[in-house]
Amino acid sequence: MKYYSGIDLGGTKIYSIVINENGEILSRNKQKVGDNKDVNKILEIINDSYKLSIENAGLKENDIFAIGMAVPSAVNIEKGLLLNAPNLGWKNIEMAELLSKMTHKKVFIDNDVNLGTYGEYCNGIEKKFNHLYGIFAGTGIGGGYIQNGEIIRGAGSTAGEIGHIIVKYKGPKCNCGNRGCLEAIAGKVGIMKYIQKKVDKEGKTTTLEIISPNWRNSIGSSALRKAIEANDTLVKKAIKRSAQFIGIAIANIINSIGVEAIILGGGLIEELGDIYMPIIESNMKKYSIAGGALPVKLIQSTLGDDAVAFGAAMIVTKKETEKYLIISKEALE
Repeated sequence: MKYYSGIDLGGTKIYSIVINENGEILSRNKQKVGDNKDVNKILEIINDSYKLSIENAGLKENDIFAIGMAVPSAVNIEKGLLLNAPNLGWKNIEMAELLSKMTHKKVFIDNDVNLGTYGEYCNGIEKKFNHLYGIFAGTGIGGGYIQNGEIIRGAGSTAGEIGHIIVKYKGPKCNCGNRGCLEAIAGKVGIMKYIQKKVDKEGKTTTLEIISPNWRNSIGSSALRKAIEANDTLVKKAIKRSAQFIGIAIANIINSIGVEAIILGGGLIEELGDIYMPIIESNMKKYSIAGGALPVKLIQSTLGDDAVAFGAAMIVTKKETEKYLIISKEALE
């Protein structure tokens, strides 16, 4: 029996799982990252999480055949190169080589939402759809595009980056350097900045001051839920605005490539799906031309926190991924 590790490098956490060759999840481990952005320190946290997930599965490190890791960045999968992770401030980092050097394992890295979408695809969706798109909304917003079981990455490895399509000309500045990106408006960072602007410039009030006193620096999806339950008008408006823009972006996808299904996941959808999904669907249909959205299925993620790490582990079980596995000199010794 072969065993595989899947690691999800998120903006605030590291999430590791171990699966067997049948795709069964044997263990999980989650570690907080906090505000840490140092590559070497985060690699140490990744290594700790990886080792604990193996221990939790009752296995030894020698039992792991390969590691798949998801990163919040466009990736050159042939070189194992993290190209640009705006929310971490990282560019052109040989992440697969660094992780292989630390763990002495073969490593494959890819974009987190590519792998989250692939995880959902491997969880039964492949039996229903051949042409689908995944959108994960949390701190930022990412996209993954699958056609006939293959992740479509594009010539420059940036296909699927829906979070960085421009939806508002000269809109708010995004961490990627552009203005008006979907992520800068509809992700949690965009929601936070919108609320802050309304409070500081228009004198609006929000229950977040009590629910999450540090909301200006960091805000959890659960805090947004509590504010909505407290009938916070400003937070309700911010969430509605976020959902509307995501729906418009999905309409653009349907108009452009005509997918069969859209999978929605990430922290915002997991916590606030009952609010997001109807608004997204309404705008998706409103802005798609000639009824193009009518046959498109809108699906909420079923894997939750597991989706990205599961996709990362599953993809290294595939023979076609073997040519992209990176192994360091240290791992060969």
